[in-house]
Amino acid sequence: GTYSSKEAAQAVIDAEDAELIRERQDDLMALQVLDGRTQVPHLLVEIRSLGFVEVQGKDIGGIYNKLGQWLTSTWKAAEVTKDLCPTVEQVCGCCGFTTAYQVAEIPDHRRLCDKKWSLGRITEDGDGLPEDNDVYKDRGLEGENNMGKLTMELVGFVTNQCGWTLQVCDAGNLGWDGSIREQQIKFKAPHPLNLIAPHIMIELRQVGYIEINGPNTNGIYDKLVEFCKAKWNSSKIANDPDYCALKLSTSAFKSRGSEGENNMGMRTMELVDFMVKEMAWTMITCNGGNFGRTGAKREQQLVFRNDEFVQHGDEQVMVELRTVGYIEVNGLHDGGDAAELLDTFIKNSWGATDYKPYMWESGEKYCDKKYTCAPGFYIISTDNLANNLGKRTLELATHLGQHGWQLSLCNSGSVTPNTERPNTLLREQQVKFARAKSQEQAARPLLLIEFRTEPYSDRPARYNGVIEICGQNTNGVYEALHAFITQHMGGTVQGAVGHCDRWYVTSKFRLSPSQLSESVRRDGHLNGESNLGKWTMRICDFMVDHLGEWDLIVCNSDNVGYSFRHGSRDNKWWESVTAREMQMVFRHKPGGRAVFMSVSDAQPLGRPPAQPPAYWQTSECLQGTLGHKLVAGTQEELGWMQEVLDRTFKQKVTRDRKDGAPLADRFVAVQCVRSEHPALWDAFAQRRQAVAEACRGSEGEFLLPNTVACSALAARCSEAGTANEAYLLHGTNPTSAVAILGRSFTVDLAGKSAGTMFGPGVYLAESSTKADEYARDDVGGDYGGLYALLVCRVALGRPYVITEAGDFSERVRSGEYGHVLGDREKAVGTFREFVLFHEESIYPEYAVFYRRMQGGEVMERTDAPGQMEMEN
Repeated sequence: GTYSSKEAAQAVIDAEDAELIRERQDDLMALQVLDGRTQVPHLLVEIRSLGFVEVQGKDIGGIYNKLGQWLTSTWKAAEVTKDLCPTVEQVCGCCGFTTAYQVAEIPDHRRLCDKKWSLGRITEDGDGLPEDNDVYKDRGLEGENNMGKLTMELVGFVTNQCGWTLQVCDAGNLGWDGSIREQQIKFKAPHPLNLIAPHIMIELRQVGYIEINGPNTNGIYDKLVEFCKAKWNSSKIANDPDYCALKLSTSAFKSRGSEGENNMGMRTMELVDFMVKEMAWTMITCNGGNFGRTGAKREQQLVFRNDEFVQHGDEQVMVELRTVGYIEVNGLHDGGDAAELLDTFIKNSWGATDYKPYMWESGEKYCDKKYTCAPGFYIISTDNLANNLGKRTLELATHLGQHGWQLSLCNSGSVTPNTERPNTLLREQQVKFARAKSQEQAARPLLLIEFRTEPYSDRPARYNGVIEICGQNTNGVYEALHAFITQHMGGTVQGAVGHCDRWYVTSKFRLSPSQLSESVRRDGHLNGESNLGKWTMRICDFMVDHLGEWDLIVCNSDNVGYSFRHGSRDNKWWESVTAREMQMVFRHKPGGRAVFMSVSDAQPLGRPPAQPPAYWQTSECLQGTLGHKLVAGTQEELGWMQEVLDRTFKQKVTRDRKDGAPLADRFVAVQCVRSEHPALWDAFAQRRQAVAEACRGSEGEFLLPNTVACSALAARCSEAGTANEAYLLHGTNPTSAVAILGRSFTVDLAGKSAGTMFGPGVYLAESSTKADEYARDDVGGDYGGLYALLVCRVALGRPYVITEAGDFSERVRSGEYGHVLGDREKAVGTFREFVLFHEESIYPEYAVFYRRMQGGEVMERTDAPGQMEMEN
């Protein structure tokens, strides 16, 4: 609008600033409460082709600082201090004044995300975009870009360097032809095995290309080339390393008609079968993008993780809901009973019929099975962007879950087939299912939460915020969410509607323009920063961490435009306002279980550690300039760990085995990591020297533990002098194992989980069977069924040997002995335990992840354990 005076226009800006300041104060109070309760948050990192990287979620474990350092050193990023801010401009000498934007120092109350970096310089005389952004690249009319390459660089850092778990990658397109790209990368609780497992992204582009990014693990590139050539008659072509690591061309991707029909779903499932069943990789995420003026140039991104220590081979099917009036199914060629289950449900419950091809259609397959929906099956609002795809998704997932198929992924997209009617969106929801390990797991209740902005004006750009919920009210989750949404997000519950089970309106969602020269006729309004990610991460934290009985399964975003018509007669045009959507699906986990961070924030020692091992690989650790580094164990080291497990195994059970499981007949090591920690090693080396000196001045024999059966490990200890050094074992869960590698044991808190039979110290075992009594797996996560034990270097000194319970800690603390040896083997025929009362006497060196085996098969859990406590 225009104003008669500069003061009147400025008053509008001041009023908006006052409102935003109040809102920011409310948000800070809400986030203080929420983040203060969150132990393990979710993290969202968004790469935007306009030249920005944005982060949302609680900063824990120093992740923001680590990301900032990496972005600065790798992509030459800089933290954003200047952005678009409102100002007053004179329209002309006679038309008064108006509000506009300028580039200026941004006040805190106008920041939308938790942290933001620019990939280039932002200057006050520019348009708000980085001027020299040479990180993101694109070219041509077919949508070629390097977003996949950038994504996998960032994923490699956050997973393999910081240990976070990749949850989903989600691509989005904005603007006139979809050339404004955004990649949202969501991470969840760190897990130690993420430090080992590499990821790969395979992108199928309907224009005729296959592009691959990520490390070439175990020769996977050549295997993919062979698969694509045999299955899709593709050929390897020259790749530009600035855009992707491997590129192939193919004519196997097809489309036809004006309703968006294509065979990308069928090709996707062929690739999934190859990667999951034949290559034994885990599919982490599968999302679709829509490039081009109508969005018809499909792009399918798939990310897989090479965790061969996880069992694979699950059957997979995909159902695509298309609001143009169809349901398409793929993956049925080896989907077992899925074909019959889906056919019965889609026809009997949803009233659909088998699709009858038109006369002009060729006989070429575009999907495994296609249905025509009954009239009114899809609810699509013409007044706003409301739809019932989320509700239909849960109906389908609930039915299949009752028959052993669990929802694994889903993502949404849209096409606009008629640019003269841009609000006629054809939405698509791809829903992926995998055969579950148990029907009980597959049948657990699901809950869907969707955030959405719904534009209602373009001059100025205005929108409503909407929150929708679908699914069962399991254990009062609706009441818990109602309290969260009303108290922290200012939501107001609305009346009943048909497309969801409950919905709210909120004013918390904020969107911003992308640049001063935002071309509203071409790309639309509000293509810039938003805060939906901030609230998405907090509601994920609330469901998973605060309530403690839900797992996040899906978190995908979509960007659509809602258009407004202007002009008259022959001079008519449309201007659109970008709408943001965020869809989350949670699965109930009965009983819940706490999850803990497995990241280390160790400070550098500042000097070389004393007598570091000759086999350390990291120069910064040898120099003491890096606090801590986890190194993937070699095959030789993994062989040593297996030797320890086998040679110290004992067919004996004690009352300390509390998880209800029978004793395995073998423990099979699947992976290990080795810790290089200068500060912990330095303290150990100094303590070892003190123990050796004490041993030289005292009498009594050394008693060697059975772990000396591994000659390679025993040889390391024999080089250390007279401190009676040996390797010993400590059973725990995988997350605690890596946490202990990062900070060692705490004697004052030791025994909290296992008891203190011989005094309040750190209890170590010489037998893998004894250590396994205290081992647990991280139930419900990506690595369920994998247990952990620590293999520690210990300066034992001379033992104080006893057979009965008692507190003998002073015998060691006084310096008379180096440790207490509780010889229950001699007393009752069970095990010997080694109890240490000086933290510095122990250097936790390896975390070993293993499976319990019986009769050559992986043992199934007999009962779910109770709440897990983090071990100190």
